[in-house]
Amino acid sequence: MELPKSGFLLTAFSALLRPFIYLLDKSSLPIYHGECSILGLNSPVKVSWDRFAIPHVFAANEHDLFLAQGYLHAQERLWQMEMSRRFFCGRMVEIFGDFPLPWRELSTQFRGRSGAEFDYFLRLLGIRAAAVASLNCLAEPDQLRLGAYCDGVNRYIERCGKKLPWEFRLLRHEPEPWRPEDTLSIGKGLAFLLSTALFTRLNFIAVAAKLNDEPEKLRELFPSYPNDAPTIARAVFNRTRGLWEFVHGVLAASDWHPAGNGSNNWVVASSRSASGSAILCNDPHLRMTLPSIWYLMHLQGDTSAPEKNRYEVWGASIPGIPCIQLGHNRWIAWGVTAAVCDDVEIYREKLHTLEPDLYRVGHEWQKLETRRELIAIRGTRPVERTLRSSRHGPVISDFSDQLTRDEILSVRWTAHEPSQELQSLYGLNCARNWQEFQESLRHHSAPSLNFVYADSGGNIGYILAGKIPRRARVPSLLPVEGWNEENDWQGYIPFEELPRIFNPPNGIVATANNRVADSAYPYYLSHFFEPPYRIKRIHEMLAARKKFSADDLAAMQLDNISLHAKQLVDALKVELMRLPDGNPTVKTAANRLLSWDGSCAEQSIEAAIFHVFHHRLLVNLLSPALGEELFAAYVEILNQCIVPTDRILNDANSVWFTQRSRYDLVAMSLREACAELQDALGEKLEDWRWGKFHKLYLNHALGRISILKPLLGVGPISMPGDGMTINMGFYRHSNPYSQTVGASLRIIVDLGNWQNSGFIIPAGQSGHPLSAHYADQLDLWRTGKRIALSSSPDTEGASNHVLLLKPN
Repeated sequence: MELPKSGFLLTAFSALLRPFIYLLDKSSLPIYHGECSILGLNSPVKVSWDRFAIPHVFAANEHDLFLAQGYLHAQERLWQMEMSRRFFCGRMVEIFGDFPLPWRELSTQFRGRSGAEFDYFLRLLGIRAAAVASLNCLAEPDQLRLGAYCDGVNRYIERCGKKLPWEFRLLRHEPEPWRPEDTLSIGKGLAFLLSTALFTRLNFIAVAAKLNDEPEKLRELFPSYPNDAPTIARAVFNRTRGLWEFVHGVLAASDWHPAGNGSNNWVVASSRSASGSAILCNDPHLRMTLPSIWYLMHLQGDTSAPEKNRYEVWGASIPGIPCIQLGHNRWIAWGVTAAVCDDVEIYREKLHTLEPDLYRVGHEWQKLETRRELIAIRGTRPVERTLRSSRHGPVISDFSDQLTRDEILSVRWTAHEPSQELQSLYGLNCARNWQEFQESLRHHSAPSLNFVYADSGGNIGYILAGKIPRRARVPSLLPVEGWNEENDWQGYIPFEELPRIFNPPNGIVATANNRVADSAYPYYLSHFFEPPYRIKRIHEMLAARKKFSADDLAAMQLDNISLHAKQLVDALKVELMRLPDGNPTVKTAANRLLSWDGSCAEQSIEAAIFHVFHHRLLVNLLSPALGEELFAAYVEILNQCIVPTDRILNDANSVWFTQRSRYDLVAMSLREACAELQDALGEKLEDWRWGKFHKLYLNHALGRISILKPLLGVGPISMPGDGMTINMGFYRHSNPYSQTVGASLRIIVDLGNWQNSGFIIPAGQSGHPLSAHYADQLDLWRTGKRIALSSSPDTEGASNHVLLLKPN
């Protein structure tokens, strides 16, 4: 365990850079008042700002509204938008050069790997190609809205000229014009971030190959394990080794790995609400970065039209994408969690012996599709790569150094197909009732999401949205024979047959990335649901009283009780009680755990003991069999490790305890945990506080440059919770106990009291580090406060900043 270092000299030197950064950034800072002429506007657009720099945008028509939204996104977040599109398109080395990857921090397997291979991996996934394909199926109204948004981004870039935000000037980089496919690439990329199916499958192949001679152990680690798995796994692992090492090393260390991503949402009907109106709550769990992934806005178009006919919506947008992603209009509110459905299949493709560009389909041979990609690299010559695809999708085994002439591996992913998420998003923004809400989700493809719904009539509902593959049988996690057409997807589950509920009798709907349909549901959805502890705690709290106010539900979002911790301690109670008195520190620690209520507050001694103890349990249970590198990959994603390891730890007769008893594992792990805590925090148990080493650091994309980190970052901040609490405090077991994922946004919408509704993000609206709005929401976020997004710009607390965007 490493505690944060003070870094005084580095901080002092970084402070000296503030005037330099300000000088570079001054000319590109956002404009909050006055007038600004923008080419392409048809009529003036009024923007009124509150004291947190949240814009209320009033336009005479939707074209001007979305052009203004693009402009406002860019003036606060252009660097973030640039990083997003370049990452998902595989074009990072054009800016940063072909930097060597930090293999010493990751694994010796990455010696010699470079940034260009990072870009190659993302191009191989085909995110940009899928975005370009989606352009052709956009309806004309969506094209017009997207075109207006892109024009707005480009007007800001043109306004800056050579005086771009400081990141661009520091790196001497000029952004290209913003294009529609850039927006769609970010949308497809977010689908990639919220899908764990590929990562879990790659892990299973690696674990199955490692435990080739111990199938009983393997069966306890994964949900669906075929009898022929060891042979298959050993045969295909070499073809995925390079990709697996990359994904669970380089990608896991970045801000883009899906580990820990999830969410909570729930709605209570008017019959369960103290205000007499339905209330909706949502807190998406994503990587915690600066700036936030979200940008809060109020958008109103057609200002002269009657209220019932105009476009008006409040909530959280994503810079780079038009409309509002999460929020409410005057009639409905909606929130989402990741549904973590199984949207990926890995196929073994058999190659022709004499003509390796042919692969088998049934009893015939087809030619692999190929395209060449030129990876431009700053400061050196470009690298050309050939990307191959089968009828199923990209040939991912080409990333591995261990190529064979007989078989390759391809991947099919629902997001590879052209889709119309923008139509779905706009429909959500405009929906007025349950029927229109459902119809808008018909066009949503990826990622699969759990949508909750509430309306001004007191109704509530839930629907699973997205393309979910129909398979002939429940799949294992191993690659299937691509030449056997029985393994092909049989289309998708019909939209009308996706799980949904409207006005349940108990007046409550909640999701937390959990299983959403029982065994009676006729279709397979996933093996990848999150552990059930958060959803159980949510239901437990919602069953505790008959009615809830918005403040009651906001307090729930800060709940730090870990049912996982309580249940695991209870399962190990006999062993903990048996520990001898010879080591009083260990005995006292055991007694504290046995009397603990599961609270993971910052000041909790028991939470500190439990989490180090649990980590040592996992290490001592799994590492001897898996090895250090594979252990780190396996425990990276909660939905693949917590439930299986809990099942093992709950069973003293498990095959995992044949060579060492559960008692010996518990005794050794608690002893090691106490020693680790003593080394880090001192001999006294009273000094062992969870928040002393469970910390959050909000970092800017350039914060990896050591001299810039103190200037650009915020933290370290002592944090409560863990990966199983409603108030998410996820940390990676490969890098305990630094929080990486949490509530990236909190929403409370009381549909009968807009002033009691509100939103909050962890940092601030601005992506400019020296802005007053870079992190001005942090304290409110930590304490569970929220900001009301009023429809009126003149409400109490407004800053009276008004910006008028005028036609040029």
